[in-house]
Amino acid sequence: MEKKKWGRRQFAGRLLETKLGYRMFLIYFIGGFLPLVLICVYLISGTNNLLIEQAEREEIQELGKVKNQMKEMQSTIINVSKYFFFDPKLEEMAKKEYTDYQEMVDDYSHYNGFEDSRKYYNDMISFESIYLENESIKGNAKFVKVDDEVRQLEWYQRVSGEKSGIVWAYLYHQVDGYDHALSLIRMIKTKERENVGALVIYLRPELLEGYIRERAGDTFIILNGSCVTTSMGNEVEFSEIREFLPEKDQDEWQQQITVEDELYIMTCETLRMSNSEDYLQVVGVRAYSDILENANRQSRQSVLISGIAAAAALLIIMVYSYSYSLRVEHFREQMQKAAEGNFELEKKIGGNDEISQLYEYLNSMIHDIQKLLAEIYREKIHAEQLKTSQKDAELKMLTSQINPHFLYNTLETIRMKARVNKQYEIEELVKMLGKILRSSIQAGEKEVSVKSEVELVEYYLKIQQYRFGERITYDIFVEKNLENKMILPLILQPIVENSIIHGLEGREQNGHITILVQRRTEDGMVISVADNGNGIEEEKLAEIRRELESRRFKGAHIGVCNVNQRVKLKYGEEYGVSIYSRPGEETRVEIRLPINWNGMAEE
Repeated sequence: MEKKKWGRRQFAGRLLETKLGYRMFLIYFIGGFLPLVLICVYLISGTNNLLIEQAEREEIQELGKVKNQMKEMQSTIINVSKYFFFDPKLEEMAKKEYTDYQEMVDDYSHYNGFEDSRKYYNDMISFESIYLENESIKGNAKFVKVDDEVRQLEWYQRVSGEKSGIVWAYLYHQVDGYDHALSLIRMIKTKERENVGALVIYLRPELLEGYIRERAGDTFIILNGSCVTTSMGNEVEFSEIREFLPEKDQDEWQQQITVEDELYIMTCETLRMSNSEDYLQVVGVRAYSDILENANRQSRQSVLISGIAAAAALLIIMVYSYSYSLRVEHFREQMQKAAEGNFELEKKIGGNDEISQLYEYLNSMIHDIQKLLAEIYREKIHAEQLKTSQKDAELKMLTSQINPHFLYNTLETIRMKARVNKQYEIEELVKMLGKILRSSIQAGEKEVSVKSEVELVEYYLKIQQYRFGERITYDIFVEKNLENKMILPLILQPIVENSIIHGLEGREQNGHITILVQRRTEDGMVISVADNGNGIEEEKLAEIRRELESRRFKGAHIGVCNVNQRVKLKYGEEYGVSIYSRPGEETRVEIRLPINWNGMAEE
């Protein structure tokens, strides 16, 4: 026991002493190549059996389909034959004593039973004949007189003795290059169950051939042990397989047979005909050599694919082993430099494995001090930049306080001058303009009430009415309990301004703007600005929506995009501006805002 442990330890020690590339190759050979060879041998040895089993299943399935097709054909032909049962015209012709030849010809010509059946089943039925037990008739192709010669025919004797009155036979019938056809023979009776004669329906020979034409190997359709139709494989003759045919009571049958030292798989599906002692068999014969030829071809392909896979795997493992060894060697060199006090790393190691992680740890350790110094330096620069920005902001604030003060005094002087001169409209305009200007300059990010924002927009609309007169009208509706809700300032006036400039200005018809503030959800409201102006073309509307989504806007849409960006920055991504328009009809802009906002989005 101790010797075995020592042997394993000695082998492991020698393995660890070898180069990394050799170890990886050995692992590939033992863990990859040998299993691949064994699996390939196993698959090749089992391919023949798998393909043979598959071929056997396919034979049963395909012949089952042919059997079902012939079953449907049988049902159709039997139903056609029922049309001639209890036919008073046939009964009359069978019992009538013809003395006038022209009368007989007229009866033949006026009988339309054949035409009716051929009208619907011409692709299945080749010809129909009725054999009548009437000594006074003169027979033709369709109406045949039953004489002693006919009574001696085997099929006529059979059909006369059958209780069901249905017989299937392979009868002489010349049509389209064929001299025989599968036929249904049925006794035609009167209402008193007396025999009128026999109906013979000849099937089209190409119908049966069509069932088996596309099949591989040899296929035979057999009636009562005699071949009716065969495919054109010509590998075996019917006489060579006749002795292997199963009994008619075996619905499905399959076994191996040997013909002239050649091994075949023979499959048979039996169809017992309804109301008859006759039966049809569909027999398929396929040579095992044909099936194994596919198996051998598949085996050669498997060997080729396996060889390519093994070669590709060997190439990959060699390339990977070489690359891995280089990275390990480079890491060792950098560790040696760090141990000697040289912290300048020459290059990085690629990848995302343990070696690259170790190298990153080394790199992080070496550059910690340099990063710390750089961070302190950046913080000092940032502090200086903040001080500079604060000074600029203070300067701009002082400047902005001077200009509005002068402008307010000027507007107030104009308003008082207009009042003294009894120019009350000018006084009202200047008053509203002053309020708009004061709100615009004093507005920051501090929220205002909905009522205040709506009043500011109403001032703007009244000024526009002084400009356009009755060409512009408006309606403002604010839902109850929303007037005192707080929202961002100056988000409504740019939208209304866009409606006038882009939607209503330049139109000959009167324009109308509807402003609606309503609760949309339990904790959200929507401010809607709609106009009946020019609308927006689809291409232009798509461009505006892209700019709203990307927040990269051009000068033409700066007002709407600015409102959208302010709302999203203040309240979050679920709020903002949406635009809907129908060219030439209307445009509607909706601003989605929260109710009782708690400030979480801004944080």
